[in-house]
Amino acid sequence: MNKEREFQEVSSNIAGIRVFAPKPKQEEERKAQSYTCPQCGGQLAYDLVLSGLACSHCGHQVAIRTRKIGPTAKKQEFTVDTMKIADRGWGKLRTMIHCQQCGAELSYAEGAVATSCPYCASNSVNVSQSEHTLFQPQALVPFKVKPDNLRLYTDQWIKDGWMHPAELKNSARVDRFVPFYIPFWAFSAKIAFDWEAEVAHTVTEQYYDASSKSWQTRTRIEWRWENGNVQKTYTNYLVSGVDEKRLNPLILGGLTPFDMDALVSFEPDYLVGINANAYDVDLNTAWATAKTNLRDEAMQLAIEDASNSQVRNLSIDMSYDNERWSYLFLPVYIAVYLFEGKSFQVMVNGQTGKVFGQKPIAWLKVWLAILGALLPGILLTIIGMTGMAMTAGCIGMIFLILGGTFAFITFKKARSLEELL
Repeated sequence: MNKEREFQEVSSNIAGIRVFAPKPKQEEERKAQSYTCPQCGGQLAYDLVLSGLACSHCGHQVAIRTRKIGPTAKKQEFTVDTMKIADRGWGKLRTMIHCQQCGAELSYAEGAVATSCPYCASNSVNVSQSEHTLFQPQALVPFKVKPDNLRLYTDQWIKDGWMHPAELKNSARVDRFVPFYIPFWAFSAKIAFDWEAEVAHTVTEQYYDASSKSWQTRTRIEWRWENGNVQKTYTNYLVSGVDEKRLNPLILGGLTPFDMDALVSFEPDYLVGINANAYDVDLNTAWATAKTNLRDEAMQLAIEDASNSQVRNLSIDMSYDNERWSYLFLPVYIAVYLFEGKSFQVMVNGQTGKVFGQKPIAWLKVWLAILGALLPGILLTIIGMTGMAMTAGCIGMIFLILGGTFAFITFKKARSLEELL
């Protein structure tokens, strides 16, 4: 046995002593696969209708050999070694598209031609070859929604809602959909935390009213300190791997949930002829985002654990256990439509058909609706205050409360939709 091939000399802290250590194992680079049709010699590509490989020339079909793994997809621990894992290569040489306007880094099948960016519709794109060190996903959810059904979903979405310009329904056309595999980091962890807070308790007491010379009942709020312990396990907690400057995380969040039972092991066949986004957000950044979000959820869990939802001075001491991660591709159709000279982004969940995206807000309609809800209550309250009709005043107060509630909900919803723009 040739020892020189198995060991290598490393630095020694003792003079005159030579130290040898096993050579690190060389990871085998995944070779690019050939996608030539065995029947006619043409090129195979993934067919979204057939959910498999097919030849565009002779129609020959090839099934993808993959393994369904579901939500129990293998996850990596947060160790020094696994943080550096990069299964080299996508299994096939691909073309990288860089958008000069929004900075998107997109991965296309070799030979594919892209003339515009699907995120911002810019035509300023640079083309280059991918490197063999691109991080390969460990699993993905295949496309299930067929392209022919996309117009049906988006046409209905365009028509929904009254807060948008009336012209939108007639002039906006969403008809150019680009299928994309979007990168996600999926985290699993068990959180446990102790919480402490002052919790409001309603106390009823009796007191003697000297003016009426009788005992009366009144209520008051009494704050009492409470504490507790909460534990919860998260599986496949998703954080987008795309920079939020290019892909609004609120839009992606609107596409959830994905059915993780449909997860399959990654095979490069799924990417033949399909576009994929190389991740912009690295693992450490994504995990920091996940922990921030989980802490916000923990605060809400603590409130739910308290005897009353009205709390103050809430503090939690949270710990994580069995943290693991995996890198996934999830199917999304992306489209950009134009309205009054501006571009708006729409996405469709490629598994469920759920649509979410950007639509302009007609603020004049929103303000008129709010005014219409408040005006009856204001007028009736004024009439009651002038002494003309006490009953009208009481009814006015009821209308004012109802109208104020409607106005608050309407304004809040309009602002949340505007955040997508």
